[in-house]
Amino acid sequence: MYQFSMVETAAVGTLVGRVRAEDADVGENTDMAYQIKEEGALGPFRVATDSNTREALISLQQPLDFEAQAVHTVVLEALNKFAEPRFMGLDTFRDQTLVLVSVLDADEPPEFRPPSGPLEVQEDALVGSLVGVVSAVDPDAAGRPVR
Repeated sequence: MYQFSMVETAAVGTLVGRVRAEDADVGENTDMAYQIKEEGALGPFRVATDSNTREALISLQQPLDFEAQAVHTVVLEALNKFAEPRFMGLDTFRDQTLVLVSVLDADEPPEFRPPSGPLEVQEDALVGSLVGVVSAVDPDAAGRPVR
């Protein structure tokens, strides 16, 4: 199992971590590819293979949100790119590991709900009349009002 941490404000494309699978073969039989089995194409992570080191490069493909999900569990699979035809029926050319990514909370500014806009008042309104109501919430505190 591998563990990484990433702040929720990290930009899409940021490298989360590197994972390397070992293969005792020689030559082209050591070439492997990696794929994410859990969360799929819709999840926040993508994987590519470093052609020089043969490591899996896990990076962000979507923004993270600590308040929505503080930990992501990803099943990473390594598989041989070139399997000899005589061994194809054995289906032993892949392995999996778990990758846990902890999302680190970042302090976010309050948000007005609904977003700010013009407030209008009649020119003959009495002093002290209610012009409008605005509210703000703290996204870090699950919608808690700002004081």
